[in-house]
Amino acid sequence: MLAIDWAKVALTDEAEALGLWDRIAPTGADWDDKLLEVPSPVAHPLAIALLRGGNFTCTRPSTAACAKPIYDVAPPAETAGLADPCLRRLLALWAIDQLDDDDLPNVRAAVLALAAIPPPESQLVEAALRTIPREDQDMRLELLATAWRAGQHDLVDLSVGGLDEPHLIEAVKRHHIAGALEILSAEAQRGTYLAAITDEALPARARTMAITELAAIPSTDPRPAPDLQAALVVAATSSDCEVAATSARVLDQRGDHRWVPRRPRTATVPQLMRAMCVLASYEALQQADEASLLSTYLPARGLERITITYDPLSEDDRDGDGDPHTTHAAELVARGDAVLPEIDDLARAMQHCTGAICVADDHEFRFVWTRFSGELLLSRIEVAERPPCGSPTAQNPP
Repeated sequence: MLAIDWAKVALTDEAEALGLWDRIAPTGADWDDKLLEVPSPVAHPLAIALLRGGNFTCTRPSTAACAKPIYDVAPPAETAGLADPCLRRLLALWAIDQLDDDDLPNVRAAVLALAAIPPPESQLVEAALRTIPREDQDMRLELLATAWRAGQHDLVDLSVGGLDEPHLIEAVKRHHIAGALEILSAEAQRGTYLAAITDEALPARARTMAITELAAIPSTDPRPAPDLQAALVVAATSSDCEVAATSARVLDQRGDHRWVPRRPRTATVPQLMRAMCVLASYEALQQADEASLLSTYLPARGLERITITYDPLSEDDRDGDGDPHTTHAAELVARGDAVLPEIDDLARAMQHCTGAICVADDHEFRFVWTRFSGELLLSRIEVAERPPCGSPTAQNPP
């Protein structure tokens, strides 16, 4: 396919290699056939020149409302040329296979740039990691940290097992990589686990795991050790409601009841919403026979609960709200019987609130706070099923 006399090709610098790429002129329809003709001595400098040229980000996830998640990278069009990033990513995969260990200094910046490509790309990032010799622990950690910052959390969590213990500790403390903490032992690396509890840059799942693992270490004293007690008290005020709730739960079980999420007596609506966020995560941890703490937030008359269900097939506007797909139901729940609705979804939604409205994948929650005898109390909760993506209501919300 290539009218090139390979015996006469001598690439002495990067400019000549890029010029040869122009002569090869790969497209989405023929790139793999053309590269089969490239002899190994020529493929090597071609690979380095291509990787140093960058521009490999083919697909970015959509941020539009109701956009479907993108899991795969789009293939290049048959007419795509050398400047097309979707074709270049395939060429980069070929180029990585041409590299030797001695090439790493020349392509270090290029490999780090590959690691910085965000999802849905994963194949290139994984290939970039393979270029790093296992014994080069510093470079492996640098690449993994770069990928983590780019949002490649699943891939990085699966790859940190190749790090030795000192680099795992650095991955947790310096780069806040959750998967590295899961490999370490809470008993052997107690200091790292204690630091993780109060590390606001670590994902909540890693911090709550650290709390649970340290609390589970056998002890003859029912109270937490002083170092754990201090970390839990700090974490009980964490900006992450799940971490704050998990800390409060362990402290309460060990005799320190100060952090149980009861309603603050004098508070603004934002402060009450924050307290409700911690309460939702706290009650998600409770056993079925444990009493709800919601009553401390309610007036004596109880809680008005509005439930809005969504039926995509309905054609009758039975409740007169102007939308045939939704049905409203209202009930007044006695103060002592009230519980938080849809608790798992609510706990997720409370992490994504605008004012007194919190949204999760399946439900939207609206909180109405009313002043009674000078105190703001929760008088009503509206729980609305969210319409599926693609429905008219989802595309044109009221």
